[in-house]
Amino acid sequence: MSTDSTSPTRVRPRRAEVREQIVRAAAAAFVEHSYADVSVTAIAASAGFTKGAVYSNFGGKPQLFAAVFAEQFTELVGAALREALAAVDVPGSDAPRAVAASLTRGVVRGPLPALLAEFRGVAGRDPALVEVYTSLRLRQRQELEALLRGVADRFGVRAGLDLTVAAALLLTTVNSLAVEHQTAPEAFPEDLVEAVLTHVMRGILA
Repeated sequence: MSTDSTSPTRVRPRRAEVREQIVRAAAAAFVEHSYADVSVTAIAASAGFTKGAVYSNFGGKPQLFAAVFAEQFTELVGAALREALAAVDVPGSDAPRAVAASLTRGVVRGPLPALLAEFRGVAGRDPALVEVYTSLRLRQRQELEALLRGVADRFGVRAGLDLTVAAALLLTTVNSLAVEHQTAPEAFPEDLVEAVLTHVMRGILA
């Protein structure tokens, strides 16, 4: 009895593909179960890998959370700025309001605010996580600044505006409004969130 030497060999996934699958599985797990209730083993199993793949690619659960949050935050803000760019070409359009409306949808309906609030609380009780949290927030601010800089030529920004300050203001405003809306939605309803963000964007864009 002969063996089939032509059977296909298993192709090892590329590192980028492994990271993408792990991030996708982690995002779903964090949203469904919260940061504290999700284990690295469970995330790895959901992605189809061993927990060693998580540690070798990210270092641990805090670093994986940071990767998930940073990616989703960049997508959220990037989508808002793309909508604003599209609005620029429409007569009578309002680019600051377009950005604010898109950000509001992410703030009010997306999972990012609750995840960040939980992670911030965990980091406050665990000094070992402070460095990871600090790195996450610095990365977000720098990415937001780069996104604003990338559209500045198209929109124009207020004379003398420091984009680092603008990025920090927008980042902290989005996060604060998200937490307030989730905690006290009657005090911070969706229309108020959008109005505040529109006001902030009018102060940034010319």
